[in-house]
Amino acid sequence: MKTLQLTKFYPPVFGGIETATYELAEGLVARGHPTDVLCANTSLRTVRDHYGPVAVTRTGSYAKLLSTSLSPALVSELAKVRRQHEIVHVHLPNPMANVALQLARPTGKVVLHWHSDIINQARAIKLYEPLQASMLRRADAIIATSLPYAEASPWLAAHRHKVHVVPLGIRAERLHQATTGLAEARAALRRRHGARPIVFSIGRMATYKGFEILIDAARSLDPDTLVLVGGGGELLDTHRQRVRELGLEQRVVFTGRLSDLEVAAHMAEASVFCLPSTNRAEAFGMVLLEAMQAGLPIVATRIAGSGVPWVNADGETGINAEVNDPASLATALRQLVADPALARRMGDAGRRRFDIHFTADRMVEQTLEVYRRVLAA
Repeated sequence: MKTLQLTKFYPPVFGGIETATYELAEGLVARGHPTDVLCANTSLRTVRDHYGPVAVTRTGSYAKLLSTSLSPALVSELAKVRRQHEIVHVHLPNPMANVALQLARPTGKVVLHWHSDIINQARAIKLYEPLQASMLRRADAIIATSLPYAEASPWLAAHRHKVHVVPLGIRAERLHQATTGLAEARAALRRRHGARPIVFSIGRMATYKGFEILIDAARSLDPDTLVLVGGGGELLDTHRQRVRELGLEQRVVFTGRLSDLEVAAHMAEASVFCLPSTNRAEAFGMVLLEAMQAGLPIVATRIAGSGVPWVNADGETGINAEVNDPASLATALRQLVADPALARRMGDAGRRRFDIHFTADRMVEQTLEVYRRVLAA
């Protein structure tokens, strides 16, 4: 079967949704299913290229509004290929893709990939609601990334009969693709920071990521523990300023963006991985899979209605702290840093849980089963 993956961006732009779309597209092509990608570009130009074996059309964008690329060309490009794909797989949230789907009217079966509700734009959702409701009615199937998220989403409540749960997955060798130079990268990290135990976290500097909670939690950690936080974004300078105000410069470091090699080195040297997110905008926590794959125990948060506390099985692969609670977060981090044997057991359990639930092969096969069902119907 031939599929079109309609998504916000595609590598080399990487984020959680982009990683999932990339793993899915590559897996489909590897199984003999031709797959195209249609997404927005980060510039005004519309570009057609290949990323690996996948043909990608990146439509020119004029601006970005509320995390959405304003790319009218997405409509015309989808219209050009409206009869060419048996499956049109739309990765959401992405209002521009919804507009394109409504106006271009592709003839293939429509599968919506519900990565997250729209959480942080309460006013905008009022305008967007009729379009989203129409799209949900139009869908032949909806993929949710975890059962807890599907059950908590008010948008999916009326469409449970066509919701399929397919957990996200990454290839087992993903972190190991950057092994050239890994030993030196690890050595350089230790030269900078010495032999101190490391709590590692990474993500976009957005409000729901909860890095301000991690900063406050660091005040209650052993002074020898070092918190390293990777990633860029709009709140990076704010977080760095907060660290300075609290006098934590020797205990909390926001590194900025990290290369794949640097991420692999941080994962390899860390004692614990921490995801301190604060609301359901963190729907799954794709980065948790990388931590599990690296054998790291995890401290995450018990976000009601999110997949995060399901991915990180409390007491098995790590500890889930209370949301927005620096004291609870600090207690969990202290426990794992102070007990290397417990941390090692939980890290090993995380690696086993990854192999069972979160490989890219499993995600691709389960997605193909959804495709087969809607085509048969």
